[in-house]
Amino acid sequence: MTTLLTAPAPVADPVTAPLVAPGRRPWRAAFLASPAVWAAVTVMHLVVSAMAWLPRADGQTPDLATMFLGWNRWDAGHYIRIAESGYHLGPGFPAFFPLYPLLIRIGDAVLPGGALVSALVVANAAAIGALAVLHRLAEYEFGPRVAQRATWYLAAFPTGFFLFIGYNESLFLLLAVGALYAGRRGHWWLAGALGALSSATRLFGLLLMVPLAIEYLRQIGWRPRRLRPDVLALGLVPVGVLAYSVYCWVELGNPLAFSAAQDQWGRRYTVPGEAWLIALRQMDHGLLSKSTLGALLDAGTILVAVVLLILCVAGPVKFRRDQLYLVVQGALTLVFLMSTEVGGRSMQSSARYAMEAVAIFLVLARLGANQVVDRTVLLIGAGLQAVFLAVFMAGTFLIA
Repeated sequence: MTTLLTAPAPVADPVTAPLVAPGRRPWRAAFLASPAVWAAVTVMHLVVSAMAWLPRADGQTPDLATMFLGWNRWDAGHYIRIAESGYHLGPGFPAFFPLYPLLIRIGDAVLPGGALVSALVVANAAAIGALAVLHRLAEYEFGPRVAQRATWYLAAFPTGFFLFIGYNESLFLLLAVGALYAGRRGHWWLAGALGALSSATRLFGLLLMVPLAIEYLRQIGWRPRRLRPDVLALGLVPVGVLAYSVYCWVELGNPLAFSAAQDQWGRRYTVPGEAWLIALRQMDHGLLSKSTLGALLDAGTILVAVVLLILCVAGPVKFRRDQLYLVVQGALTLVFLMSTEVGGRSMQSSARYAMEAVAIFLVLARLGANQVVDRTVLLIGAGLQAVFLAVFMAGTFLIA
């Protein structure tokens, strides 16, 4: 087992010497693996959804439309309403960034079934793409076996069903991981463009500037005598937010309407780590109360993610120095999650936002070289995901 967990020998420069055998077609492997994973998880979701309706006392069998509605609660409904009617729906709606509802609107124009079907198509297409890009990044860094496990672990993550319903999780993950991979390969204009699209999907897309800048400096030398013209590509990352700000100024009369809208949802930022401690204090209404279970889910998920991130820099599966950009991206994501309150519930939705810390899936996939670890991760992850999906479909505001 020690041999399996040993880090691969470092290479001189992954941009010029990638961990890929000559003649191999890695994107082909990625795009063969991702639909297979997507299909398996979708079957599980359909089975769970069907089982969730069995206890109905009236004996009626729901149709597919009703089932799809059960998959699209809370934020999904807001995105659909924005796609159909724009941002003049209320002061809280500009908090939802525009790229995902824009794609829903475009899809609605060419697909049958309305905006709900379009939202599911966009989310699932992005999910397949996100799984493929993660596979490619993992294979480039650690080889094909780690790539295969990382893809399954993401799909089987306890809140992984958010990648496949009407939320923007899969779209953001596709763009963020794509930007990281493009930067790793030295394709900086592509990395900047994907970063811009990610910041048009969610404000957290701005965080990509830091790991991308670190990887850029690593590639050209930490003390460069002069910067190359492609350094300007890093400046593309905030363009998505800036474009949305201009839209808010023109249409809503306030260039920071998306920031003001956060007040409508009770979003507040604390010093790093304070929100996590507040979540612990909110577990005071009985072990099985909704508030306690919600706080336990969010705080527990972040704690596990932090432990995995520590393993990225210490222990037998730690990353190489040239993979620092992955650790930084994961650390920034978790720090911001541990500093956010929403609607009086500390770190609300952190259990799903934790999926954006890409490094935790890569280090977990390396640990998965041990078969016991591999089976444990898949069984626990898929089991919890089935339970959480049933809870979500029941309309309980425990997972949102």
